[in-house]
Amino acid sequence: MEGATDLRELLGDGPVQNHPQGTTYAPMVTGGGDPFSAPQRPLSTPSLPAANHSSFSYAKQAVKSAMLYFGFFLAAVLISLSTPRSLILQYIPNTYTAAGVPSYMGAAILAGVAVLVAYVFGMLGSSLF
Repeated sequence: MEGATDLRELLGDGPVQNHPQGTTYAPMVTGGGDPFSAPQRPLSTPSLPAANHSSFSYAKQAVKSAMLYFGFFLAAVLISLSTPRSLILQYIPNTYTAAGVPSYMGAAILAGVAVLVAYVFGMLGSSLF
């Protein structure tokens, strides 16, 4: 390449590190692993025993899930009763068919109320624990 500086002109002809001939250095010894990766635990290290905290956490999560399922059960019972169903749907037009059965729109509204009741009961119940 034209205009490029030769590397020998920059470094010179001699070795890059000039130190006395009698000087010797001990070789660098590393752990043998990649210094940029996360250190791994040796396989011979025993794992820590399971604490009661983890079993309590599982029990707490089980109770929260049970509260959510109980919320869905409560919501299904609520919309299956005739009095709450008529109270929910009586002021909304086109929620009943001519035979007095809830229409698709009425069923969708009841399902939305059931999901809302299940969510509220599940959140209230799970916040207690």
